[in-house]
Amino acid sequence: MSSEALPISPAAFAEAITELTLPVLYAKVAELRNSIAHLQRSNAELRTFITESCETEADKRELEGYIVENEGVKESMDARIALCKAEVERRGQTWIELDEITGSEEGKPEGEGTTRSESTSATVAPTANGNGNTEASERRSTERDNEGDDGVYL
Repeated sequence: MSSEALPISPAAFAEAITELTLPVLYAKVAELRNSIAHLQRSNAELRTFITESCETEADKRELEGYIVENEGVKESMDARIALCKAEVERRGQTWIELDEITGSEEGKPEGEGTTRSESTSATVAPTANGNGNTEASERRSTERDNEGDDGVYL
């Protein structure tokens, strides 16, 4: 047995995801997209290091090899996302792009071509008030205070 774990084949992945529920499929896609974002950030940092700090050609070639390897892994992850999409559609469901729901552009941080209002989620996320509480929990607390009950609320 190899000391390195090999990724499962696309066919095995496609078969494995048939058993997953829709929320779990979307969670898997979110996990894959997060991994892709890390790979892209890593490659950007490697490229910067190569151009600004790398001293020898051997080091440059080695680091460029890592970039190529990361690109291959990214392509594999993109293929898995496509398989998840195909599985959702095979079930007769409509594929929902999660980044479209949030209004963000893939790979584009807030402030680069988007405004805060453009990148706000369609379902408003809770905002913290500085005390570790969200507006929703503050509202519930206020509602409870107004109910006149003398109980302990956790």
